[in-house]
Amino acid sequence: GGRISSVIDVKMKEGNMKKFSISGGLGLISSRLTIEGPLKKNKCSFILSGRRTYIDLITKPFLKKFQGGKFAGNSYYFYDINAKINYIVSDKDRLYLSGYFGRDVFNFKDQAGDFNFNFPWGNTTLTARWNHVFGDKLFMNAMVLYNDYKFNANANFRDITFNLSSSVKEISAKIHFDYAPLIGHNMK
Repeated sequence: GGRISSVIDVKMKEGNMKKFSISGGLGLISSRLTIEGPLKKNKCSFILSGRRTYIDLITKPFLKKFQGGKFAGNSYYFYDINAKINYIVSDKDRLYLSGYFGRDVFNFKDQAGDFNFNFPWGNTTLTARWNHVFGDKLFMNAMVLYNDYKFNANANFRDITFNLSSSVKEISAKIHFDYAPLIGHNMK
């Protein structure tokens, strides 16, 4: 959202305009997969990627043994999905549609069913962007953005139920112009 407190600027790949490809990887605690390619060769491309941790699956047997099976339902994991479509309208115009969906999930429960705590949180973002080149010195980026951050805390202890949730939704639009009147001079 362009906030002053932002500490990270994420830029997504644009997808391969010429050929389809699949890449991925297996790690010690997570895996990832990316699929990309042309929807219309040299005109429109897509990229779709996802990842998930599986530390919850790896630690489950150890937690059962370590805690004597008393708290065998404990787990933490996250997953996310990124997608983007890139369309070349003309030599001077390009359209993008991108999105992100991610969740972190923490569960804690005992075997007897007396206590259960569930704490998922995550973010969903969608962006529509139009790039236009006016000439060698002037460039424009126009965007419409949607952002939805949510978290929930749900707990059950015998006959007591506790639910807490919060979310922040935002829809915004912005337009940026980059102007370079002389070499070494830039105006935004």
